[in-house]
Amino acid sequence: MGWLIVLFDLPTDTKEERREAARFRHALLDSGFLMLQYSVYAKNAISTEKKDSAIHNLKIISPTTGNIQCFFITDAQWKASITISAAEAKKRRQINKDDNLGEQLQFW
Repeated sequence: MGWLIVLFDLPTDTKEERREAARFRHALLDSGFLMLQYSVYAKNAISTEKKDSAIHNLKIISPTTGNIQCFFITDAQWKASITISAAEAKKRRQINKDDNLGEQLQFW
């Protein structure tokens, strides 16, 4: 059991390319993929047959331009992934007034 990860970079210079990229993203969602980021989607594949079927369907719905990459990771690898949100990153960058940084700052 694992996860099929789809990453893509599609051109969006023309109105038709934007329409095609949007159609592809909607088709991914309709096929049961989860949007992790704007061009990164994932789908649970409980068997090799499900993974192969999903890849076959991706070939059918994929636009004729751009680049689409597919990766398969195990369920254990998926569970070990770490998500760092922008809010968490901003919080880590802030210095709390309660932090005891006096001695370290005196060094400089």
